Amino acid sequence: MDTIKGDFIFQSFAFAPLILPLLLFIFIIIFVMKIVRRFERRAEERLKLDKENSSLQEQQIKAINELNERLTKIENLLKEVD
Repeated sequence: MDTIKGDFIFQSFAFAPLILPLLLFIFIIIFVMKIVRRFERRAEERLKLDKENSSLQEQQIKAINELNERLTKIENLLKEVD
């Protein structure tokens, strides 16, 4: 009975150098996948913020253009009055 346990323990230690690199490789892959997902999430958030900023800028440009048109009309009226 003791020889069976001893053989099992010896075999476990004999296979450890083969199993440990495989486990390390799996953990590295999992770690890299988590990092990639985190970067993707951040990129999606940045894209969403950029879209919101561009729409706000478009609204501001429209408002500025309308103000410029009004100012031009007022200037033309003032020139006609003179």
